[in-house]
Amino acid sequence: MTAVTQHIATQDAASAEQADMQHVAVARVRRNPTVDPRKGRNTALYSQIKESIRQHGVQQPIIIRPVDEPEFDYEVVAGNTRWQASVDLEFLTIPAIIRDLTEAQARIIAAIENMQRADLTPIEEAQHAVVVLADCGNDHTEVMKLLGWSRTRLDSRIMLSRACPEVRDALLQGQIKIGHAELLCRLVESEQAPILAKIIDQNLTVKDTQDRLFTIARDISSARFDTKDCASCRHNSAVYVDLFDTSVAGAKCQNATCWNQKTSQLIEVKLIEARDEFGVVHTDLTLPKDGYVQLEAKGPNGVGDSQITACLSCSNYGAVVSTTAGHEGTVAGGYCFDRNCNKDMRETYKAALAEAAGQENAHEPNNSATEPLSKTASTNTQTSIPAAAKSKDKPAQPQALKKSIRREAFNLYGQMGSKAVQGNRRLALAIAVVSMYLEMRSSLPHELANRIKKKLGMPDSMLDSSRCNVEVELAKLEESELLELLTNLASCTTFRNDSADSFEKSLPGSQSIAYIKHEGMQPVEHFQMSENYLKSLVKAGIIADCKRSGFEAKYNEVHGDKAFGKLSTEKTDALIKAVLEFKEFSWAGYLPEAFEISVQAGSGTRRSA
Repeated sequence: MTAVTQHIATQDAASAEQADMQHVAVARVRRNPTVDPRKGRNTALYSQIKESIRQHGVQQPIIIRPVDEPEFDYEVVAGNTRWQASVDLEFLTIPAIIRDLTEAQARIIAAIENMQRADLTPIEEAQHAVVVLADCGNDHTEVMKLLGWSRTRLDSRIMLSRACPEVRDALLQGQIKIGHAELLCRLVESEQAPILAKIIDQNLTVKDTQDRLFTIARDISSARFDTKDCASCRHNSAVYVDLFDTSVAGAKCQNATCWNQKTSQLIEVKLIEARDEFGVVHTDLTLPKDGYVQLEAKGPNGVGDSQITACLSCSNYGAVVSTTAGHEGTVAGGYCFDRNCNKDMRETYKAALAEAAGQENAHEPNNSATEPLSKTASTNTQTSIPAAAKSKDKPAQPQALKKSIRREAFNLYGQMGSKAVQGNRRLALAIAVVSMYLEMRSSLPHELANRIKKKLGMPDSMLDSSRCNVEVELAKLEESELLELLTNLASCTTFRNDSADSFEKSLPGSQSIAYIKHEGMQPVEHFQMSENYLKSLVKAGIIADCKRSGFEAKYNEVHGDKAFGKLSTEKTDALIKAVLEFKEFSWAGYLPEAFEISVQAGSGTRRSA
């Protein structure tokens, strides 16, 4: 989403946009419902807007983007109400500003443009918040920045996105308050409409509704926390009538504060435990109901075994902790929080399967005229890709590597970069020349400094610093001592701190990779399995490394069949300890896929089945 943010940040000023304004034919512009968040608009308010446009015309240009369609030249990005009114009023043209935008950029601009309008309903806000959140890969911080919202407001709108049609309409028409809707949205969709009817019929306040729902949901026998103190609690009641007009048997908790506190503590503990195992964790209330995807290797939603392994290292891989009554604290893992990336992965995998099936058919005799296609053969192409097709594929990669893994990878690169400098005096002297230039350039004549800069190919933006006192002192040493000291000091450049985790964009990270490549060094020859690396992984990633490296097979050979399977059920810390203490297996010659230098370069994602 950085590109979207940058695009919005660099939009022309209003006066400049007005200068770019032109009148386009209304009939050549289409509405894009996937971009427009203003769904379910208030009919009375729309009538007022249309009447104003009838009298005064469209005063503010709409924003449109080009589309390649036979019947349309453009589609609306921002200003659908003005466009719709122009259509209804049979206007021939409409003032517009044309922008070349992607789908994601268009959705963001539409959201921001509409958020500036006071009449946007909470339901409308919820609808576009869900879309923007998906475009941001469920990055709540990024969405808050783009929309100018607090986390409380964002979570509220995400919750409203779970409303059933009846609740959405009731809130839109003013029959209930937003507090009612938020309470109802915590229920499963099938239960919302019946309770909504009771709220409207009985004219229940938000507080009344909260109390009644609390009575229904807080069955002590179904509590997920330890209830031994509840047995003698004075807030433990018996039977009440719920909003469904049915009798609810069993002990109920009448102390909402106590119940909620214990439930929140349980969920917080589960969140901490889940983060230790999965890394990225959300509660179900902070995500839209369709805002995350269960990762699958095979089947219609499969991404392939190779990509599944790569996804374990991704910063968008994690788990969801339930807050649903009766299931509070339940942890479900193996989710992808970037639906757009997951969609691309699935399409890539399907394309690879289709290509593989085509290659198999190309090598088989053409018997279609006499024999029907075997269902078994067709099925096999969905579960197996020929080696010829696999060999052409590049290694699968995560959409965005976890920082903890990249940090470990760049620690390795730093050590390798240091060794590269120590093994080649030309590199050490090159570093010294650059350092000397930076030290000297401000004190050299301008013409001479420019000649040196041009000869070395130095950029204009390099920083300068002065270390003259140290240089004078070092000049007293013998040349051989200076060369040795220079080499040792130069080799330390790869150990500089990368506190911002910029990795290949940082000075030590970029130097390490450059020196490694210059010397033809391979990470596989230097990697050593360590506790820090294993702790940077989620549990599934540790298991995947053990299987891929041959550790599993050796462990089973020493400790018996299925021994590793039993080990993999242990807690993450216990699994790490066992892996490191198992000395019968050598990790020499093994390199995690995330440590390949090719994985680190650039921000794009190479995907394969």
